[in-house]
Amino acid sequence: MDIEGEKLLQEIMTKRGFVLEFHRLLAEEDPQFLRCYEDMVSVAYADHRTLDKKTKELVFIAALVSLEAEPAHIGTHMKLAMEHGASKREILEALECVYPPCGTLRFMNGLKAFKQTVLNLEK
Repeated sequence: MDIEGEKLLQEIMTKRGFVLEFHRLLAEEDPQFLRCYEDMVSVAYADHRTLDKKTKELVFIAALVSLEAEPAHIGTHMKLAMEHGASKREILEALECVYPPCGTLRFMNGLKAFKQTVLNLEK
């Protein structure tokens, strides 16, 4: 991996607190694309603008559940939401908001992430 890719991964870790496998892949194979991706994600999600971080994480959780993301990915954002002050109840209500437009299967996937992440953090 070249220096640009390493710098991008460090920037992502600093901004978000995590680096995903696809970040590593792009840093290695196409750092120019990762730079463009990271700039867009920063404006939409990572940078402080009007919405606070807790609210952005709750929105992200609902979006990921509605798209049927992997429970581990959803769980990452549940942890971040809690780190930024979200309660267990707020996360559950974000999941419940997904149910009417997206249905039972996606809601159940979100509950799986909730059980694996939020309920395990309480123990």
